Amino acid sequence: MTSYNIFFFSILSFLLGVAIASLQLSLLILISTTLLLALIFSLFKKLSSLILITLLIPAGFFYLIWNNFQYYNHSIVFNENISFKGVVVDEPVKNLKQQTFVIKVRDSFLGRLLIKTDLYPQYHYGDVLSIKGKIDIPPPDYYGRYLKKEGVQGTIRFAQIDVLKRGGGNYFKKILIDVKGGVIYAYHQLLPFNKSSFLAGMTLGEKSGLSKGFLDKLSLSGTRHLTALSGLHLTILIFIVFGALNYFLPKKTASWTTLLLILLFLALTGFKLSASRAVLMAFLVMLAKETNRLYSSRNALALTALVLVIINPYVLVFDVGFQLSFLAVIGIICLSPIIKKVLLLKDKGFLGWKEGLSITIAAQLAVAPILISQFGNFTLTSFISNVLILFTVPVVMVLGYLASIIYYLFLPLAIFISWIISFILSYQILIINIFSKLAISFNPPLNIWVILIYYLLLATIVYIFKRYETL
Repeated sequence: MTSYNIFFFSILSFLLGVAIASLQLSLLILISTTLLLALIFSLFKKLSSLILITLLIPAGFFYLIWNNFQYYNHSIVFNENISFKGVVVDEPVKNLKQQTFVIKVRDSFLGRLLIKTDLYPQYHYGDVLSIKGKIDIPPPDYYGRYLKKEGVQGTIRFAQIDVLKRGGGNYFKKILIDVKGGVIYAYHQLLPFNKSSFLAGMTLGEKSGLSKGFLDKLSLSGTRHLTALSGLHLTILIFIVFGALNYFLPKKTASWTTLLLILLFLALTGFKLSASRAVLMAFLVMLAKETNRLYSSRNALALTALVLVIINPYVLVFDVGFQLSFLAVIGIICLSPIIKKVLLLKDKGFLGWKEGLSITIAAQLAVAPILISQFGNFTLTSFISNVLILFTVPVVMVLGYLASIIYYLFLPLAIFISWIISFILSYQILIINIFSKLAISFNPPLNIWVILIYYLLLATIVYIFKRYETL
């Protein structure tokens, strides 16, 4: 077995062990899987490779077991009224009725708690709070698994809260949050509220100003990801930005320019974990993809997944965003060349629009089963709506950031740029309105076997295509 195959299958074995433990499968399943793979790999007649790969399955299994021990190893008292102090460790999420934030407790016990309380008074990142209330155990369902993935060990609803100190927390993070607030303020001054809220959603993942009616239209049109820092959205965005820049610039220059723009985006979003993860995965694989070597892309993706799972093993099974970004990248690598051939997209087109078209369709095909099974809002018309909108997203994001900076320097120029932004946003909203009415829902009941058959079919198509290319 070649070294790059040993590398790939070793990582895959470790991740398989993590998945078995995450799904709470028995030791019998672990042993059976290990023995089965040992039998398969024995065909390669490389004893050292065989031992390495098969031992990494139980290593991944027990790595997650150890993390479970760390997660539950606390002295939190549940279901009793207690008092404690904690610091707000992230920017609170606000809607029309309440606010939600995570605190880290370090006095009565060590742990992270999710607080849900009234919209007012408002709390901020770095606030040191005195809290009295009843801590609830996370439920044993999807929400509980989400909290576990976030490292949250308990929840409190509408506790008694007093602010002991303002302005704590990391100084750099506070600056980023203040800058984000300044950008949103500029948007609201330059554009009508509905458009400024939509722009804030696209550029910063801020959804507090979006109405329920508009969010429903986004879901129906298959474009809900536009206002989320989702793996799918960011993965597609990175490849489209690179394709557009590569129309004018050499590959290397376009790659590094894309990285700088995305880092600016991450900074303004406060380096959210979900956004950072998607950017890391997509950018590393994009660099590997440009070498035109399948093994480079495959191993770069595997290594990125390994690093992310080592940092937080719960993302592999419990984080839909991780799965979406992972599958979107695989789809872009494997399916976009086929789509370009089928649609006769021989060149990149102006600003790389043909490349963007193939990337969008490939990513949508790759994540369709997850969108159907997890969200139940997949529409067949989403392929068209995304193609018609996504090529405008990088333009409106760059102009949005530019206008927010110039607003504080030279207002007339910022107003002029805002007219261009408003025109593009009007086009995007028009597409969303049209396709929310033309939506053709496709949400059949899916089980694990249907999903496996679907991906097996895609893998077969890719294999046949690769074989055809080598003839």
